[in-house]
Amino acid sequence: MKKILIVGAGGYIGESFADYAKARYSAEVEIDIADSFDGWKQVSFEGYDSIVFAAGIAHRKQTKENAYLYFAVNRDLAVEVAKKAKSAGVGQFVYLSSMAVYGKKEGEISEDTKANPRHNDYYGLSKFQAERGLKKLESAEFAVAVLRPPMVYGKNCPGKFTQLVKLAKWLVIVPDSSNKRSILYIDNLSEFLCMVIQTRARGIFRPQDEKHVNTAALIRWIRRKMGRKTLIIPGMFWPLRILMAFCPPLRTAFGSLYYTK
Repeated sequence: MKKILIVGAGGYIGESFADYAKARYSAEVEIDIADSFDGWKQVSFEGYDSIVFAAGIAHRKQTKENAYLYFAVNRDLAVEVAKKAKSAGVGQFVYLSSMAVYGKKEGEISEDTKANPRHNDYYGLSKFQAERGLKKLESAEFAVAVLRPPMVYGKNCPGKFTQLVKLAKWLVIVPDSSNKRSILYIDNLSEFLCMVIQTRARGIFRPQDEKHVNTAALIRWIRRKMGRKTLIIPGMFWPLRILMAFCPPLRTAFGSLYYTK
């Protein structure tokens, strides 16, 4: 039986993964959760097979004033927890990073695409710097697995998916822009985490759903769940182009950003 500690109590991904693994792999895994403040310091890491670092600062407006929070939690805390794990003889450290480390707002990301976070994106930059710090700790006995998921979606999911749901409420007419986006259902991410832990995998992983999604189709699906009809028209009509110039969420929603298969 694998013994797992998740650092990041209260976080969406950490809690969802714990619920998923307990429901489907109760005979194979034992899971504990610690908060990312002082709670993890009170827990002995002895005997754990894997530490999953699911804590993080995200989904808030980035400013120079709050930049330190991103680096304190996403980078410094992750490395500090990993050092404790290595010292305690834990065999694997799993870090939840992000697609943001590539620094791209549009386009394709392949295995050959280098991580290059934007200098003013404290979220992506702190995640990337954490990855580099964790890589230095890796050894034959201490495996480091880094996951760079795209937009995660699911029930009560915060972040970009919530923004898209808000947009869908008033987008009665939607252009079929034929864009492509990588997305990842929370249960698929949880299953992938189980696979990574069960095989004690190491390296960088880019999990995504089987199919890339088209924004128009996704909005129509969301609105259908709301009991609302949607008119899909070909191309990008000019009123929406004007709105996109002043609304970053719209630009993000109808652009293409995806991992290759």
